[in-house]
Amino acid sequence: MLRSLVERLPLWDALILDAGCGTGYARGELGRAGTVIGLDASPEVFAQQSGDRVMGCLGLIERAPFKETVFDLVVALDLLEHLEDDEGALREIYRVCRPGGHLVLTAPAYQWVWSRHDEALGHCRRYSAADLAKKVRSAGFTIRRLSYMVTAVFPAAAAYRLMRRRSRAGSDLFRVPEPVNALLGALMRLESRLVWNVSLPFGLSVFLAAQKEPGGHEAVQNRERSR
Repeated sequence: MLRSLVERLPLWDALILDAGCGTGYARGELGRAGTVIGLDASPEVFAQQSGDRVMGCLGLIERAPFKETVFDLVVALDLLEHLEDDEGALREIYRVCRPGGHLVLTAPAYQWVWSRHDEALGHCRRYSAADLAKKVRSAGFTIRRLSYMVTAVFPAAAAYRLMRRRSRAGSDLFRVPEPVNALLGALMRLESRLVWNVSLPFGLSVFLAAQKEPGGHEAVQNRERSR
């Protein structure tokens, strides 16, 4: 998905914020488009990062330690579901994103799939595509792409989690045989390209790409009133 993102967005020597960067996995792809600044609330994760074009900053996205309108792209991969104030985080992302800049985020889908897996990972909620889009629009962004992801395995994964609701087990993460993993990887590569052109009808995750209008929030409101 990140490779498709870098290929499709008009990014060159961009300043990129990886919000909730964790150990910096996304930097391998994002770094090809510019300088990546990682933001995370956990000091431990920065000890595992390295790279000349990657910088880390300790802090909360809800109170982002950056000036206004500085980033060409903000990426928030599986971040919002961990935050008590997800709407406040989106407003801060809007503040630090430059006019014409982009936001790309993913989040777990469907509250009815909630399980001990979510509790083990520290989730506060799951989202429908419509709910996530509403919050992103409320922050001021214009939606460019909205789709579900992890669609191919959704029926089996959803059934599995619903069956395990009464179990005391935590996370559903486990190793799978390499041939199976290769097949799943191929399916995800296909989906990551499809979501830029086709809105998949369901899935375990929501994918959203948005843009901050050059005229800011006021331009968005004026356009909405004119419809």
